[in-house]
Amino acid sequence: MNRGSKTLRKWWWLLVALALVAAACGGNDDDSSADTAEPAAAQEQTAAPAEETAEAPAEETVEAPAEEPAEEPAEQPADEPADEPAEAPAEPTPAPTPVELIASYQGVTETEIAVGVAAIDPVQINEMFGIDIGIFPVQDLYAALSEDLNERGGIHGRNVVVHVISFLPIGSTDSERVCTELIEDKKVFVVIGQFLEDNALCITELHGHPYVGHFGENTERQERSNGLFFATEMKQTRMRVGGTAEMIRAGDLDGYNVGIYYEAPPDKEYADAVEPLLEEAGINVVGVYSPGSPTTDTVQNEQNTDNISTRMEADGVDLILNLSNVYGIIGSVQRIGWEVRIAHTNGQAADRLTIADDQGLEDEYMARTFAVTTNKPTSEEALADPGVQQCLAVFEERTSNEPLDLTNDDIVNGITNHCRAFALTVKILEAAGGNITPETFRAAAEGLGTFDLPAMINASITADKHSAGSLVRRYEYFPEVRTYLPVGDPIPTDSVE
Repeated sequence: MNRGSKTLRKWWWLLVALALVAAACGGNDDDSSADTAEPAAAQEQTAAPAEETAEAPAEETVEAPAEEPAEEPAEQPADEPADEPAEAPAEPTPAPTPVELIASYQGVTETEIAVGVAAIDPVQINEMFGIDIGIFPVQDLYAALSEDLNERGGIHGRNVVVHVISFLPIGSTDSERVCTELIEDKKVFVVIGQFLEDNALCITELHGHPYVGHFGENTERQERSNGLFFATEMKQTRMRVGGTAEMIRAGDLDGYNVGIYYEAPPDKEYADAVEPLLEEAGINVVGVYSPGSPTTDTVQNEQNTDNISTRMEADGVDLILNLSNVYGIIGSVQRIGWEVRIAHTNGQAADRLTIADDQGLEDEYMARTFAVTTNKPTSEEALADPGVQQCLAVFEERTSNEPLDLTNDDIVNGITNHCRAFALTVKILEAAGGNITPETFRAAAEGLGTFDLPAMINASITADKHSAGSLVRRYEYFPEVRTYLPVGDPIPTDSVE
């Protein structure tokens, strides 16, 4: 019986965490909390007053003297029409009303907006654990993007100052440190982040500031955030429901005895959302199974998962609908030698990572898996997108570092996700106007409607939808490249609540 990769057994819990975000990760410089230089304050523009239009002079009417009529008047030519009065010149188009810039909240002055970035640090991950999840200078990327934005006028004349701090996504301690530094020390207004689990609630729930994540919004976190949690990737619940709905439509679950599987307690929300869909479609649901949240005790984690896998096998499950970590459950069925089909809804399958190699997962088991989950463009698709191309051009023009390795999928995905999150944050700040507060930020975001972001078409944010992504896609395992690849076109989830 294959026990998987022995060398990485100690770090299974780390790989579980990293798999959630690896495609969204970016590297940083040696100084993990260095800031961009503050640009000079922009001037407020005042519209020129419109010129007054001169009135046309009124014509005087002269009364002619009365004449004796002639006995046989000669035929007179037809009267010429009277000259029409000259038209008054058209009024000039009034200049737009200037936006009044107010020092309205922490991180917002008349001249600047402070933006924080909480970025996972792949350099430390590589140094400490020997795992490369895509390294590039994320701090330089944000410096280039903010400098370019400020040269084009910033946000209604305000300059954007970005503070980038990196962290390890292990537990909550380092995430809490970054939250404290950005909100209390750097005093930013909004945070762009890659926090896992509930760690972003430090920004929204604890401190009352907006958060724009690469991922992570679900119903509970949104409620606890008072509407201040936004994300570029599809809402976690919508991702699971949309993926499951497409599997039902495509007949992927027909004739199977399905076991619904999730890990951490917050993921029960996803199970509660998809189970009624399966029952309504006539799919036989054997049960809902969970081993509980992973801990730092790798041996115990594996034992807990193996116990659940053994129980599902004994209950007659022949297809696992997995709502949580993609690779943990595959490793478990491989360890117990269970030949079972696995359908994933987690976005990890769209990341196209090499964890199959890292964890020693065999093709025999991987080939029995597939996913329908959030649409993440391939590197080729991303590099062909105008928004990504523009972002890369700005970065390359303003940095002297070595050229990026755009043959590395993890680097392309990481840059794409950072560019997309920055673009969404700027779009919301622009819509918020001059009086920027958490309330006006939320209202501005909810009024955006439908728009495009780098490598994301038909994005949308409304009062009922705070995550921009709206498309799912099918992914299948290809043994020749040892990873999942997309099959077919993206699929809308407009009917999903």
